[in-house]
Amino acid sequence: MNQNGFTLVEMLVAVTILAVGLLALAGLQVTTIQSNSQAADLVEATSLAQAAMERFQSIDGDRPWLRAEDLENVALDDLNDSSLDDLIQILSDSGYQLTLDLTVDADGVDHVSRIDMRVVSDQFRQRVGGRHAPRAVNVTVLKRYF
Repeated sequence: MNQNGFTLVEMLVAVTILAVGLLALAGLQVTTIQSNSQAADLVEATSLAQAAMERFQSIDGDRPWLRAEDLENVALDDLNDSSLDDLIQILSDSGYQLTLDLTVDADGVDHVSRIDMRVVSDQFRQRVGGRHAPRAVNVTVLKRYF
């Protein structure tokens, strides 16, 4: 007997296989979009951290807060340094937070402060050890004071 076409069951099986494949591609697309968004966030945080690092490196070494013993976990806004105003404005417009830890005479070297900066984004979170933590970029600057 000569058959010319597909049966209804064969068509249903083919459509089901096609639908499963398309659903898998849709899930992959969602994952790709999320990864690209997180990568863009990390690039922006890194760029802001680099701008902060360059700004701190360009500051004169005569700033009193460079040798302050009690400057730990201070927000950038609390420094009251006019040379940092543009950095403060950029960070306040970006939705990122910058925290600073200052170590005077870092590692026993006189007249050198170590500034540990942390740029944090609460918008995107990463999975760390079974919990979601904010993404952060850490930068360290050594600055000579006098």
